[in-house]
Amino acid sequence: MRERLHWGVIGTGGIASDFAEALDSSERCRIVNVVGSSLPKARAFADRFRVPKAASTLSDLLADPAVEAVYIATPHPSHEAQALASIEAGKHVLCEKPLTIDAASTARVIEAARRRGVFLMEAFMYRCHPLMRDLVPRLQDGVIGALRHVRADFAFRVPRVADGRLFNPELAGGGILDVGGYPVSFARLLAGLVERRPFAEPVKVDAVGVIGPTGVDEFTTALLTFGSGFTAAVTAGVYHDSGRTAVIFGEDGKIVIADPWIPGSDRHGLETGYTILRDGQKPETVAVRATQATYAIEAEFVADTLPSNEAPWPAMGWDDTLGNMRALDAWRAALLAGSQGARSSRNL
Repeated sequence: MRERLHWGVIGTGGIASDFAEALDSSERCRIVNVVGSSLPKARAFADRFRVPKAASTLSDLLADPAVEAVYIATPHPSHEAQALASIEAGKHVLCEKPLTIDAASTARVIEAARRRGVFLMEAFMYRCHPLMRDLVPRLQDGVIGALRHVRADFAFRVPRVADGRLFNPELAGGGILDVGGYPVSFARLLAGLVERRPFAEPVKVDAVGVIGPTGVDEFTTALLTFGSGFTAAVTAGVYHDSGRTAVIFGEDGKIVIADPWIPGSDRHGLETGYTILRDGQKPETVAVRATQATYAIEAEFVADTLPSNEAPWPAMGWDDTLGNMRALDAWRAALLAGSQGARSSRNL
């Protein structure tokens, strides 16, 4: 465990800003350098968050001996190259999800971290949060009986901008890659509880949804079937808003989580929780309070994990990340196949 961990931030956008704002209150994690798409952007970020250095290039940041770990907060098509460069430089890596844009590139990054002997974690921050540490043991103890199904959504609506990151296929746009990893990772974790393993992989993936005029998935639902019989309906979207809710169905009731992905309803909220509804009993509201903003929890989780190179469960370990990416690949393929079939049917 590192008593203090010095970070370099790659990217200067909204997520990087949330990370920096959260770490401002951390006594154990400090940002010491930042690089952006231009030196003026990096300098502006450094001035705003009192970061001592602003690098002109990624190579300059990675050459800084004060940087022990990097947080990659750029759009996901850049993740593979930036993660590989960081790993090669011997830096520990916390990379925003998805780690890369497909399973093959995810495997390359994981193998690089394994060879170099550095820490690597995909930044599903909800997996590091006290909410999960409270919820998972209750599920293991059978609070709603045997788990049968989960319905989990992460979908929002933003204006359709053809050349914007979310709607441009050349920038890996669409809801599946942007937010689909959240409900899929949750479903795989729950399926793992059923099988008494950290996670389980679906044996079948079906999908329906809307591919918009720019060619990306704007709203889609996948049905995941697992070998145990557990099932999941997961939804992701960038142009239609179904919210950020998860409902876990068990033999004896259900659990409703208003916002499992960003606990506290924003990245700096401290109050969260869930509601247990069991047959014949009054609803039970479970309150969970964090002592730090979500990104600070995640950053300090990395410090707590070092010198180990892989995050402990229920955070995202390497096999978990690779399995999640394979499931996202299968979701995209199933949606594309279904859309092509629908077009063929219309042409009959």
